[in-house]
Amino acid sequence: MTMKTSSIHSALGLTLLLGMSATGLAQSTGGSIRGTVLDPSGALIPRAEVTVSNANGFSRTIKSGATGSFAVPHLAPGNYSVSIQAVGFTPALEGDVQVVSDKVTREDVRLGISVDQEIEVSANEDGSLR
Repeated sequence: MTMKTSSIHSALGLTLLLGMSATGLAQSTGGSIRGTVLDPSGALIPRAEVTVSNANGFSRTIKSGATGSFAVPHLAPGNYSVSIQAVGFTPALEGDVQVVSDKVTREDVRLGISVDQEIEVSANEDGSLR
């Protein structure tokens, strides 16, 4: 082999090696959960607290955006639960949300209206209620 042929082979080998490395780096093994937080009528709920967690102790909390949408990227494949809370609404928990490599799992959640009432009952000195 001549010096010129050897250099060409080395250059081709290096190019092939770098190309394979770049392809490996570009591949992702994580998935993501995306969704929208809605009220019972279908209206968007902005700034809801969304917590994604799994049985391995992983937990990530974010806020839904101005349009009620949320995205939790770069999740290891597996089962997750999605818990959502917003002021004035009952919390929701979606369990067994399956995340698959290189896929987006869609999870739209409707929250119910929270009815918090405080009723104060007191008695008069004679025992009658006020």
